[in-house]
Amino acid sequence: MHVSRPSAIGAGMLFTGAGIAHFAKPDFFEAIVPDWIPNAALANRLSGAAELAFGLAMLHPRTRKLSALGLFALTIAVFPANIDMAVNRVEPQVVEGQFSRRVGTATGPLNWVRLPLQLPLLWWLWKEYRAASVPTG
Repeated sequence: MHVSRPSAIGAGMLFTGAGIAHFAKPDFFEAIVPDWIPNAALANRLSGAAELAFGLAMLHPRTRKLSALGLFALTIAVFPANIDMAVNRVEPQVVEGQFSRRVGTATGPLNWVRLPLQLPLLWWLWKEYRAASVPTG
């Protein structure tokens, strides 16, 4: 019998919600995609779909191990965007009712604070990966 871990369910809900947000408010997420990525809309859809799929997969014990590993890899894959936001002082600003990417306008430490916060998130996902059982039969 598989027992659901509350922390795994929490991770699943967090990433499922984030995945849904990518589709509910795509202009916000597209505004934080680095300029060196050629298609912000596609990057948003792909990362949102991955968060949604892996987040939902965290909710079931049989798919949890693969999902935790996928979310761990995804968190690392999007880390350069977090660095870009901090270094280039990126701030999504509302222009004519939609979010737009503004470079050099962000003030305060928020973009920098996000960087070390990725470490506990990675630790949490790695813990869930290690705790999840390998699916059998």
